[in-house]
Amino acid sequence: MLVADVAAALLVAILLAARGLGRMDAGSGRTATGVPPVDWTPVVGFGALALTVGVTALVLLRIGDRVVGAVQLTLCGLLALHALGSWP
Repeated sequence: MLVADVAAALLVAILLAARGLGRMDAGSGRTATGVPPVDWTPVVGFGALALTVGVTALVLLRIGDRVVGAVQLTLCGLLALHALGSWP
């Protein structure tokens, strides 16, 4: 179950890294014409990661591993707060 959490975290890290690389190339020859488009990548990425961690926490709590489930549930809450903080 925790392998799914690691895979989701790696996917979010890759998406955020690709977004950062895209921003580095975007300013090399263009002029600013207005407001940049809204970037939903952090919200979606951290929201999906929070959902994955939350589902894992509920499964762990359901099978009886209360300590690890509680830690996962706390981590889910922190990730959800971070996703809401990234809201544009």
